[in-house]
Amino acid sequence: MIGEAVVPVANCNEECYQSHKKCEMKMCEYLDYWDKYRACSYPEKEPCLYLKDWHFQKAYPDYGAYTTPVYFKSDWLNEFWDTLPRDDYRFVYMGPKGTWTPFHSDVYRSHSWSANICGKKKWIFYPPGCEESLKDSLGNLVYDITCSDLENPQKFPHAAEVKGRRIEVIQTQGQVMFVPSGWHHQVINLEDTISINHNWLNASNIDLCWKHLQSSLTAVQLEIADCRDMEGWAQQCQHQHTKTISRKKKNNAFECQPYFRFDN
Repeated sequence: MIGEAVVPVANCNEECYQSHKKCEMKMCEYLDYWDKYRACSYPEKEPCLYLKDWHFQKAYPDYGAYTTPVYFKSDWLNEFWDTLPRDDYRFVYMGPKGTWTPFHSDVYRSHSWSANICGKKKWIFYPPGCEESLKDSLGNLVYDITCSDLENPQKFPHAAEVKGRRIEVIQTQGQVMFVPSGWHHQVINLEDTISINHNWLNASNIDLCWKHLQSSLTAVQLEIADCRDMEGWAQQCQHQHTKTISRKKKNNAFECQPYFRFDN
């Protein structure tokens, strides 16, 4: 049954709007790809595909694969979404060595936790506020925090100011990583890895979430201020605001081939 599930897959070789292009595959197709990719020693010329943001618990509520660690059980975000049929913020990630997630902070300024079922991850963190120095000369946040462009002051004029603020952590099998609200981070799988990830809110960070939503809405209002006299302008601002947040989870699709040809 799970083998026929349709799962979201990101191509780590393809950038799209500060993230990776995504497609959907059957689980059995993805596992077949993974087996071949690993058997051929992770060839650079082939797509590096990462199964990520899979709403496994929402799709299989009776499966009982895991229970939330006691430290993270106070979760207003997922308690809210559990009252609705269409979404949640509980995910399964799995992928071969070399798959990765670009530099970002978590949606809604939520906390997150990530438990490694198997494999090894490298986490690169910057404290809140450092992200302003990690924008290029056009104001775009760096996509890959490991890129050599950060050393170029013409492209990233302020990156050197926060060089000493970088924190790197290696997470191994059985360990759980807690990511506080507003901490930008990038994650690289150093081995074939499977992990469980939740975003969550409660009294410890709801104020940060609220401030973030307010500032995001204000930014949208400024962008379309010239349309303020149109009917339904306030509702349109809310609509565009929602679309902006949703983009944190969904990216432009690319065409996935069920099977890839691997040359020995």
